[in-house]
Amino acid sequence: MDFIKFRNLILSSEVTLMGKILVYAKERDYAKYTSTLAEAWRLSISGLSEALIQASYRSESIPEIGPDEDFSKNKIAEFGVMEAKRHRSRGITLEMFLGLMKYYHQSYIDLIAESDFSTEEKVFFSQYIKRYFDHVELGFITEWTTLSESTKVQNLQAQNRDITNEKNKYLTVFESIYDPIVLVDQDNRIENFNHQAAVAFADTNVSGKKYYSDTDMENTFTWLKNEIDQFMKLKKEEISIEQTLSTKLGQKTYVIKLKKMMDITERYAGTVVTFSDITDRLEFERQLKAQNEKLEYYAYTDHMTGVLNRRTGLFTLEKELASIKSKSLSVCFMDIDGLKYVNDKYGHTEGDNLINFIVTTIKEKISLKDSISRFGGDEFLIIFPECSYSEAEVVIRSIIEALTDHDNKGIDAYKHVFSYGIVEVLRASDYDLDDIIKLADQRMYQNKSNKKKRIDKRT
Repeated sequence: MDFIKFRNLILSSEVTLMGKILVYAKERDYAKYTSTLAEAWRLSISGLSEALIQASYRSESIPEIGPDEDFSKNKIAEFGVMEAKRHRSRGITLEMFLGLMKYYHQSYIDLIAESDFSTEEKVFFSQYIKRYFDHVELGFITEWTTLSESTKVQNLQAQNRDITNEKNKYLTVFESIYDPIVLVDQDNRIENFNHQAAVAFADTNVSGKKYYSDTDMENTFTWLKNEIDQFMKLKKEEISIEQTLSTKLGQKTYVIKLKKMMDITERYAGTVVTFSDITDRLEFERQLKAQNEKLEYYAYTDHMTGVLNRRTGLFTLEKELASIKSKSLSVCFMDIDGLKYVNDKYGHTEGDNLINFIVTTIKEKISLKDSISRFGGDEFLIIFPECSYSEAEVVIRSIIEALTDHDNKGIDAYKHVFSYGIVEVLRASDYDLDDIIKLADQRMYQNKSNKKKRIDKRT
């Protein structure tokens, strides 16, 4: 008989065997007395399989049973002895254990029947497994019957104390969790909620309120029932939603996670709902975003005038030069006249007012595609994409006229005047960036010089 193949089949079929025993346990109603967690079932299969493999190493003959067997010392029966000690302390009856063990046995027989062993091998290994389980069960019975009734009662009392302590530990942990938690059964009825949920939604500071006094919270969580209905329709294990709720602690924004209870036996088919409070985090993110926007604004903007700063102005000009197409680009370099005079006579605040008024007027006259940047204290660069020299000149003249009209009203004790120089670029290859600014600057100084000469002639 191919014991190597047999052992490999047993060792590689843990998941399959676990699935088979779970089906039997659910069908025969054993599941309601067993663990809801997958690991407990996996360990039981793992233990049985390991003991079976070890038995096969000790002997490849069917382990028959003799009349003088001492199952308390029988190597094959060791697993049954160990399980008897464990299950007896949990309050499991002998009949219940042996009944479920028959279905563990059947799961292994099913595995052999579904394998590709020959008919002869299937008969042999099925018999081998049958005798293996006979040893396990007899070992279980032997250990079980060694205790007196009084000792069994004492063990059960100790186990009841452990169960009570375990329950109290669960309640303590459940009530101590910082986030609100709600447990909902398969009919969407609230089974329990922890202390944080009570504080937020039931206006109570008494822990265990729902567990011990069965506080009605159905009306409080009407909206939650709708969410759970939608969750159940999605057939998913878990979902997350973000929702702002009015709570007893004020308006709070939560990430609400709905997750099916992890019950492999399907005995508890409800939903665990957790509320993660992200109100403070969202406020922090809002402040951080505002701060970053402010930093970004100042990284690209002149803080006094609100126009682009020198670095951004140069970057913008470089970008526009690279994208010149069929129509030319015009650049105007301008310098405010008389700023030093205003600063010296009326103070720097008035000097700032002079600059800002001129900049505001410029922004009113240029188009949305145009841009203005501050190059220095009283120097500015205006970029006119897809604009000829003459078209740019028209815009500049309209700015000068608007400033002149304002000055003619005599509102301020000083004039709002600037000098300028315009350069038209037909192709990107005509000038590099420094050449354009240098030429525009030269023309601006020429404009300033011409105005000074005209003034000198009049005087």
